[in-house]
Amino acid sequence: MSSIRIIKTPPGTLAPVGVRKQWVGVIIPLVTEEELRANPIAGTIGNQNRDGYIVLRSKAIAALRAADREGVATYWEHIPLGMYLQFHKNVCELV
Repeated sequence: MSSIRIIKTPPGTLAPVGVRKQWVGVIIPLVTEEELRANPIAGTIGNQNRDGYIVLRSKAIAALRAADREGVATYWEHIPLGMYLQFHKNVCELV
């Protein structure tokens, strides 16, 4: 399974820059074909991250917790988003 490491603060408008900075250094598994088949993406995922890497929101939040960022993980749990998050390719590296 491929993963991404966030290497720069992601763009976005759903969270203050201090919250978005907490993604830096976090490793998140990419969504699998099976996950996409089971739960197709409905609509678009954020204009600023279009054409980026797609991850399951639940796995991204778990990755924050694994990186000892509980407060930020809780923040993202309470933002009204769908099942997936997307990170622009210029803020990630494949690992």
